[in-house]
Amino acid sequence: MTEDSLVTGKQFKAMFMAGARCLEGYKEAVNALNVFPVPDGDTGTNMCLTVAAAVREMDKVTSPSLAEMVKALSLGSLMGARGNSGVILSQFFRGWSKSLQDRRTATPLQLAWAMQEGVETAYKAVMKPVEGTILTVAREMARASLQAAKKGLGLEEVLAAGVVRGREVLERTPDMLPVLKQAGVVDAGGSGLLRIMEGLLQGLTGEDVAAPTTAAPEVVLRTEPERDGPPADHEIVFAYDTQLLIKGVRLAVDRIRADLEPLGDSLLVVGDPHLVKVHVHTNEPHRALALCLGHGEIVEASVENMREQHAAVQEARLAAASPDEARDDVGGPGSAGVASQQPYAQVFSLPETGAASRPEGPGVVVVSTGAGLEDIFRNLGADVVVSGGQTMNPSTEDLLRAVESLPHDEVLILPNNGNILLAAKQTIELTEKKVSVVPSRSVPQGVSALMALNRAQDAGWNLGRMEQAIRRVKSGEVTYAVRDSKYNDIEIREGDFIGLLDDEIVTVGADALSVLEKLVGRMADAETDIVTVFYGLDVRESEIPGIRQAVLRAAPGHEIEVHWGGQPLYHFLVSVE
Repeated sequence: MTEDSLVTGKQFKAMFMAGARCLEGYKEAVNALNVFPVPDGDTGTNMCLTVAAAVREMDKVTSPSLAEMVKALSLGSLMGARGNSGVILSQFFRGWSKSLQDRRTATPLQLAWAMQEGVETAYKAVMKPVEGTILTVAREMARASLQAAKKGLGLEEVLAAGVVRGREVLERTPDMLPVLKQAGVVDAGGSGLLRIMEGLLQGLTGEDVAAPTTAAPEVVLRTEPERDGPPADHEIVFAYDTQLLIKGVRLAVDRIRADLEPLGDSLLVVGDPHLVKVHVHTNEPHRALALCLGHGEIVEASVENMREQHAAVQEARLAAASPDEARDDVGGPGSAGVASQQPYAQVFSLPETGAASRPEGPGVVVVSTGAGLEDIFRNLGADVVVSGGQTMNPSTEDLLRAVESLPHDEVLILPNNGNILLAAKQTIELTEKKVSVVPSRSVPQGVSALMALNRAQDAGWNLGRMEQAIRRVKSGEVTYAVRDSKYNDIEIREGDFIGLLDDEIVTVGADALSVLEKLVGRMADAETDIVTVFYGLDVRESEIPGIRQAVLRAAPGHEIEVHWGGQPLYHFLVSVE
């Protein structure tokens, strides 16, 4: 094996950068492959954000070692993983890192074996693997690449074999998964992975790949409602957001965490014996840096004043909005679409941690979107509300930061979206706290679960009660179709309103209220008593009486509750119990 045939860390990074650019170029095409024609189809976006986090971590590596580069790939994608597709992708890369952890360079065969271990790691992360998904495409690509490598072929031929096989299998995914065939699409996650691998091959051969566009993730972590003006400085207890990377030998992650814990809050320490990532909010960044320097070499560090950042963000938002728009965005129902036109900055507002002892009972982290829903969750007992923007897809790091921001030893996470469950579960192994993930797949399930919260009991007891509460609620949604489609026997046209019952499309119509009425009619029966409707940004206040009337027609004899949710994209979220 000649030196030219070995893959170095530098070459691997160049290849992966090309893969990231290729995926970015196809992002919207991948988004369009989502089975349901709903406006928050975001597989491509989630995968791009996951890969972008990996690239940022890889940019920090100065070592020529391939092992260090794939380790950064694994850590970055793990922390930045968004949605189920992003989590599975991060596990694929985690397998690469495990396989290549002792390699300064690698042969084509060793890289092929790394792909194989990536597949095995990704399969283990999914409780019930389904054929016709990203897992199938990954497995067959790895198998073809390994077969080519065993024949002694070069890296270009090995990657090409995997890409060719991936294209073949992707085209066959509708035959493996009936829901894909009915929608007339191939698997979105598999398509995204194929684009990454095509980019890797292009990066190896020197073929040009379109430059990516970059966008900051829409993530807001809140413990209190936003105000009309900048908060007073004293509301931010620890002013300096301090982040750094420690490089060394036999680094003790637990010891580093213990040393830093007295200095502030929102502490995050993850990594391995050779590379540790640190994040902490503190008033003494110099002490944090000195403590970390005692453990190893600081290869990158940043310190930012959060008081100044927060004031600047609030002033910018107020300057960009008229008085009416600003009031609608933060205070309650207003004109349609106002808040959705104003992108969130990345703002973290964390709780004070000045108590002498840890509080009793579990802390609660809730994922939601929409000012009204966030207020409801806070009033029901949520300590931190994590909002991921329109598509409600925070990263693993966002959830982990929320967990670490709390003074509680036990923390419950309510994802309130089936696409966040895997990302939430990843936090369990990244923190010393006992994290329990409540399997809430919708906002109505999350509301029902949180109503069962009892702070006098531990996390295990609450988890059991919340799971019982979830089983008692039916969840419905009304949104609009973004493309023509067919689901079961239902013909759907772009712009139609569609009603979903527990993630199944059950009704379609030209009017949102009529779809709501039909949807509630499908949900309510002789065994149910209460119907709750949360209306979104695109619903005007004048329409509220019509909401109540439509629900009463569909569910006579039921108790009716109508609340402002403020959620984007979805006109109505419906709970029937």
